[in-house]
Amino acid sequence: MKIKIAIILPLLTILNACVSTSGVKDVVVEDRGDAPSKVDAIAYEKGDFGWRDLANSTSKKDNNRVETSTEIKAVAELKASNTQFTLYFAYDAVDISDSATQEIIKHANFMRNNPEIKLRLEGHADERGTREYNLALGENRAISVKEVLGLYTGLGSRIEVVSYGEEKPVAGGHDETSWKKNRRVEFIYR
Repeated sequence: MKIKIAIILPLLTILNACVSTSGVKDVVVEDRGDAPSKVDAIAYEKGDFGWRDLANSTSKKDNNRVETSTEIKAVAELKASNTQFTLYFAYDAVDISDSATQEIIKHANFMRNNPEIKLRLEGHADERGTREYNLALGENRAISVKEVLGLYTGLGSRIEVVSYGEEKPVAGGHDETSWKKNRRVEFIYR
């Protein structure tokens, strides 16, 4: 019995230190509900709640701010200009290709010309690897895109990074063709 207590007590101390709440911001856990066989939730800061794609929405009040039809029209025009809103990555990679850099530059110029619009970068991974690894990989992919965007002065504070890992696949197959489509970063404006 004393041995069990000697082992459990230090573990409880370590766990207590890990779950300390000092400096932690309020978070919202959003249940996506897309994949009933998997846990499908994402946590993000409460102040960032309410993201959506402006070009596919109508004006909506969010944190005492109303998006104007001008903002919606600007995102629609960006989509119509053949700008890619999804960037794809090689297996287990976070590197930005030259063609992806050109697309990111288009988004950076758009954001500079529309200072009221914010961007959420959603990182994704294919199903291979653990859930935790894929969440980190999706986040690192989105951070890589944000770093390129951050080269433009003043954009960093308007960009949020979220990772869904393997939880939101666009292709349901279990082969390289499907996995290529699932290794991506998506640009979501508001």
